[in-house]
Amino acid sequence: MSLAGAGGPVAEELVFRGASDASAAVALAEDMFIVADDENNVLRVYRTGRAGSPVFSYDLTAFLGIDPEHPEADIEGATKIGSRIYWITSHGRNKDGKMRPNRYRFFATDVHVENSRVTVRPVGTPFSRLVYELLRTKTAGRLGLAEATRFGADLKKRDREKLAPKADGLNIEALCGSPDGRIIYIGFRNPRVGRRGIVVPLRNADSVVEHSEVPVFDEPILWDLGKLGIRSMEYSRFHEEYFIIAGSFDENDEYALYRWSGGRRWAPKLVRELISDRVRFTPEALVPFEDSGRLLLLSDDGSLEIKVDGPADCLEGEYRSDGKCL
Repeated sequence: MSLAGAGGPVAEELVFRGASDASAAVALAEDMFIVADDENNVLRVYRTGRAGSPVFSYDLTAFLGIDPEHPEADIEGATKIGSRIYWITSHGRNKDGKMRPNRYRFFATDVHVENSRVTVRPVGTPFSRLVYELLRTKTAGRLGLAEATRFGADLKKRDREKLAPKADGLNIEALCGSPDGRIIYIGFRNPRVGRRGIVVPLRNADSVVEHSEVPVFDEPILWDLGKLGIRSMEYSRFHEEYFIIAGSFDENDEYALYRWSGGRRWAPKLVRELISDRVRFTPEALVPFEDSGRLLLLSDDGSLEIKVDGPADCLEGEYRSDGKCL
């Protein structure tokens, strides 16, 4: 979905093929964006002006050091600072509350576009102890992070299942750089503190990914988003403010768009509820563009089954006999 301005009408709805679980994205140019899928480890680049298949893709599996038995890293957030894109995975358990080490990654890629040619270069080493270090801070207790993770606990099945990301477990879904690039905000879908969503500022992202240094966190920020968690967040240079997608922490389809000035003392302001009259809309990635007021909202449609006209509408080898893509 593309919005013609922060509070303006929906300009158009486009269908991008080749990935159905869009979870994190950033603009590479006014006519191009890169997106991660939370069900695989492939980055895909699309043209913004037209629907269709990706023009470039890059598989991160080897760089992330993925265990092939449970191959998804569950990438959920991204932000671009200069030519570097920082990415974060959910840092949560799976839907059954089981630990999955692959899902604990904070990493970066340098991305360049020249004459429409895209190159991706992984940076440093993926960092896997972000939440563990956050648990060592003085504020972790009042944020409920220990209860949402329970690392090392001998859990019964019933208690383990409560730690699923869409139940009571930890789930990171947003990443956002400040205008000067000195801070990266980490947004939590879950847990929440009462009605308030959690944002944790990270001060040394570059040294974390380049040299595996211990993360330096600032005091957390709590926002009253009407019991919603934070699903995506990004700064718009055009509007000179931040935009936030708030959404249910569980399976409910409740979403809203907020704007924030950047001041710690100021609460985000509601722009609009996010509803599509035509299809189920589950926005999980927000992409502003520097030279316009346009906001691109990408929906995670992995649970939707959509009929296509034929094999040409799917990636090679993914057309099914029932007229759908894999």
